[in-house]
Amino acid sequence: MIAVVFAYNNYRFSQYKFIDFSQLIFYQKSEIFVPQDERYLLVLFSSNGTKLSEILPKNGKNLSVIAVDFAQKRLDSNATLNYVSADINTILKLLWTLNIKELPSSVEILHQKGKIYKQDSKIFKG
Repeated sequence: MIAVVFAYNNYRFSQYKFIDFSQLIFYQKSEIFVPQDERYLLVLFSSNGTKLSEILPKNGKNLSVIAVDFAQKRLDSNATLNYVSADINTILKLLWTLNIKELPSSVEILHQKGKIYKQDSKIFKG
């Protein structure tokens, strides 16, 4: 019985991925983005395609947003919306880490320790 519980917890724990903001460097205008909040909605999109304003209302939660723009436009952020960009290698590592295959996508992330955040929801597409 103990082995089954242990195996199930390992399986459940492995479903969710971790994002280390000390390894994946994102920029907010010309500054390095350092997450401050406990929980975020991480949105991956292209500003050349779907507008962010069309993506956000579908979520329905009042979370601070980290918007990763694949077009790499450095748009103005505000108190609850952080537009970030990065080099293509960083963006590819993020896609690979979260196993994202479609844009736009979003996922909730929760602070663990230091600059490490854990995926806290399934990945929402569209």
